[in-house]
Amino acid sequence: MIKNVTALLLFFATTLLAQTNFSPFHTKVSALTAEGLVVEGRKGLAVGASGVVIHTFENNHQTIISSVEVIKKEGNKLLLKQRPFPYTKQHILPNYKIAPKVGDEVILNFLYNRAVAIVPDASTYKTVTKSYEEFEWVHPDIFAAKLSTEYNPTPNKKTFQKMCINQNIGLLLIYANETGHFVDCTSFKTIYTIPLPTASETKAPFYNRLEPIKGRLFGLFGGKGVHNYDRFYSDLLK
Repeated sequence: MIKNVTALLLFFATTLLAQTNFSPFHTKVSALTAEGLVVEGRKGLAVGASGVVIHTFENNHQTIISSVEVIKKEGNKLLLKQRPFPYTKQHILPNYKIAPKVGDEVILNFLYNRAVAIVPDASTYKTVTKSYEEFEWVHPDIFAAKLSTEYNPTPNKKTFQKMCINQNIGLLLIYANETGHFVDCTSFKTIYTIPLPTASETKAPFYNRLEPIKGRLFGLFGGKGVHNYDRFYSDLLK
């Protein structure tokens, strides 16, 4: 049974990757509009996918000036919305506001090679990571350890985004209701989904190999915990 499920998921994984193109995509800003940046796209890029804008100065030096999110697709054209770039955020040096120009480089699917699986049990974790070996899977133990030190048994959207930034992760695979949701860490939007088998058990707040995560004062404060796995993550993804 387990072999059949794994084989089925490998088939879905192969089919999905043929359609979605998780690999980084390099393009250039072709136009600037009131709505955002326009670039040439490719087949398989999803609305909600994020990337970065790289600006080139007169001395040929380059720097990342912002994040971008795909907000619309029209034929081979993509409309991108700019957002602050979160991975270099700091409070010591000034943050320079540099406007993008036509010709600036854009990299979409930024950091999509690194992912973490937020799933309910070890069996689902092994199946997912084996089916998608092209990703560098960061073990959820790292997330769980951070939650434990913060006495936070109920992570929210901002918690996951912060941990993605700290570990340079681009994608979350979040299990909910027998579906795996590939979620962009920056936009926190589901960009692809895959079917997954029913979990044999659930560990709160997700599968990890550490001791249970408690709130402050042994659970009296700091959150009620994840008691209904599917409901919790379905609500999170909304």
